[in-house]
Amino acid sequence: MSARNDPARLPFIARTLMPREVSANATMAVALGALEGGLVGVIVKTQFDGVADPVWVNLAVALVAGAPAFANIVSLWISGLAEGRDRTAWVSACKALTAVFLFVMALAPVSATGLVVITVAMLASRLSWAGVITLRAAIWRANFPRHVRGRITGRITVIYSVIIALTAAFIGMLISVWPEAWRVLFPLAGLLGLVAARRYRRVRIRRGGRLRRQELSQRASRRGGQLRAGWQILASDRWYRRYMLTMFVFGSGNLMVIALLVILLTDQFGFSRFNQVMITTTLPLLTLAVFTPIWARRLDAVHILDYRARQAWAFVLALALFTIAAGAGWSWLFWIGSLALGAAFAGGKLGWNLGHNDFASDDQSTLYMGIHVTLTGIRGLLAPLAGVFVYQALEAWGAGMGRWVLLFPFTLTLGGAVTFVILARLRRQQQTAGPAS
Repeated sequence: MSARNDPARLPFIARTLMPREVSANATMAVALGALEGGLVGVIVKTQFDGVADPVWVNLAVALVAGAPAFANIVSLWISGLAEGRDRTAWVSACKALTAVFLFVMALAPVSATGLVVITVAMLASRLSWAGVITLRAAIWRANFPRHVRGRITGRITVIYSVIIALTAAFIGMLISVWPEAWRVLFPLAGLLGLVAARRYRRVRIRRGGRLRRQELSQRASRRGGQLRAGWQILASDRWYRRYMLTMFVFGSGNLMVIALLVILLTDQFGFSRFNQVMITTTLPLLTLAVFTPIWARRLDAVHILDYRARQAWAFVLALALFTIAAGAGWSWLFWIGSLALGAAFAGGKLGWNLGHNDFASDDQSTLYMGIHVTLTGIRGLLAPLAGVFVYQALEAWGAGMGRWVLLFPFTLTLGGAVTFVILARLRRQQQTAGPAS
C-alpha cells in the first residue's frame, strides 16, 4: 500500500500538522529538561542539604519531584479560561511563563530562603506547563484522527524524551564537576523556551473556529463552571469515574517514587549527583523513547481500560526492582529498575495524554482531560509528601529503616494494576451482554 493510500499516513497530517507540532515543541524540550523533577530534586537535595533542616530539604525534594504532576491541579481552571478562545495563543503564553521561571530559579541563593525560592519557582513553572498539557491535548485531538493519534503522539513524545534526557544528563554531568553550573544553564534553557513559545503561534487547529463555537455554546448551556461540570461528568459517567479512581491509587504509587529515589540514593547509598540524575531522569527518558512506539501501537488498537490492564504491570515490575534494590542494598539493581521505569513511563505517558478520549466526545475532550490532570495534580501533591513522611517515620523508628519505604508505593501500584485487569474484564463482559439485554 502506498503512503498516499495508507490511512495511517494521511497527507495533511503527516506532511503538515505533525512536522509543525514537532518543530514548535522540540526546542521547548530543552527547557523541560532543566525542569525535570528528578534533576531539580537532586539539585535541591545536594545544594541545600547543609543550609536547612534535613526534614525540610526532603519535603522540598518531594515538592519539586512531584511538581510536574502536582501542577496539573490548575487544569480545570485553565481549561475554563481558555474555553472558546484561540488555544495556540494560550499554549504559547503558557510556554513563555514556563521558561521565565527558569531565570528565577537560577537566582535562588544557597540558604533557607533560597530553598523556598527555588521550590516555589519550580512549582510556578510547572503550573504554567500544566496549561500547555491541558490545552495541547485538545489540539492533538482536533488535528490527529483516533486511529493514528497514538503513533503521532508517540513520535512527538520520543523526540521530547530524547532531548529532555540529554539535557538533564548534560546538566547532571556538569553539576558533578561544578555544582553551580545550573545557575548558568537554567537561563540558557529558559531562552530556548521563549523561542519555542514564539514558534508555537504558527501551529493551527483544524476546524478551530467550529470547535470554539461548540465550546461557547456548551458553556452557555451549562450551569456553573468547569469544576461543577467536572463533578457532573464523574457522577454520570460510571466507567470514567472508575477509571479515575483506579488511576488515583495506581498513580499515587508512581508519583512518589522519584522523590524517594533521590533521598534514598543520597542518604542511604551515597550515589554521585550525575548517577542520581541518570537513574531518576536520563535513563528512564531514553528507555521511554525506545518503548513509546511499541506502546503506541497497542493504544491505537484497544480501549484505554484494556490498554492499562497490560501496561500497568510494567510499573509493578519497575517498583518491584527498586524495592528489592533498596531492601537488599544492591546498588546495581537501581540501574535495571531505572530502565524498567522508563519502559513503564513510555506507555504511561501515552495513556495519560490520550486515554480520556475513549470516554469523551469532541466538545468535552478538554473537560475530560481537565478532570484527569486535576486529579493527577492532587495526587502529585499528596503522594510524594506522603512518601517522605513514611520515610521520615521509618528513619525515626530505626536508622536505615527508611530504605524499606518503597514497599509503600509498590503496594499502591500493584493494587491499581489488579483493579485495571478487573475493570477491563467487566467492561468486555458488559459489551458482550449488551446486545442480548
